[in-house]
Amino acid sequence: MNLSLTGSRHQLINQLVYFDEELHQFLELYFPSPTKSRIYTEERLHEYSEALTNLISEFSEELLHSKVLIGSKVQIRYLDDNESDTYSIVFPSKTDPASNRISFLSPIGSHLLLGSREQTFTIETPSGECCVKIEDIRFMNAGDV
Repeated sequence: MNLSLTGSRHQLINQLVYFDEELHQFLELYFPSPTKSRIYTEERLHEYSEALTNLISEFSEELLHSKVLIGSKVQIRYLDDNESDTYSIVFPSKTDPASNRISFLSPIGSHLLLGSREQTFTIETPSGECCVKIEDIRFMNAGDV
């Protein structure tokens, strides 16, 4: 396994350990009240952890770039106007809209998380609904815990 893949695998293991050990504190920080958003996020993070476990156990470069993970760079196309954007999916503390680094908790980020290439879905944003398609996924080891 090359060094880049080894580093990526290590990053994903760190994420898995973080969500295993710190999930409650993470949820308390971003969702202090028991709301539907908190329940939804907790369920999604359990799904995410399960996906990471499967990915790590069968680790390959192909699998690494097959799903949107925290640390992935994702190219999407807005089907309404055929424009495209590229976003890096990051932890909330690493968000930088000017650099297109969006939180996996954001409206777009939460829909993209665990998405696959060619997947199409509708997302609700502050400016309304739009249809998007995932065109490319590259894990960039930029998720940082």
